[in-house]
Amino acid sequence: MELSEKFSSNLENLIKAVSTFKISMEKDYSELDAAGVDLIKNGRIQKFEYTTELVWKTSKLFLESKLGIISNSPKDVYRTMFQNNLIDDKLFQDLLKAIDDRNQVSHIYREETYDIIYKTLPGHLNSLQKLLNIITV
Repeated sequence: MELSEKFSSNLENLIKAVSTFKISMEKDYSELDAAGVDLIKNGRIQKFEYTTELVWKTSKLFLESKLGIISNSPKDVYRTMFQNNLIDDKLFQDLLKAIDDRNQVSHIYREETYDIIYKTLPGHLNSLQKLLNIITV
């Protein structure tokens, strides 16, 4: 598959991922019991992890296909985007935080950490949506 085709395919998947992450964050679960609430929270965290992974990989392909720049890690991709004035400092810092939080929920299994990161999901969703808007132009 050609690089621009791969970018287009990833972008299409990313648009869906951001959309379903947003939908999951908008659902009201106040009527659910504790087990139901736990399932919803776990689903939202999983959507966050998946979308965060897909957004940096799609951004990597964006840099390669549009600017000819190769970056190999999430933080390097975002640093390169910042250095090329594609994102501002606030979005850069927010995206780095999203990567750190994704790494923590993926590799550290502490309830306190999970609860803290869960509360940041709306902000992370906002950052991922902003980056999506930048790379779809």
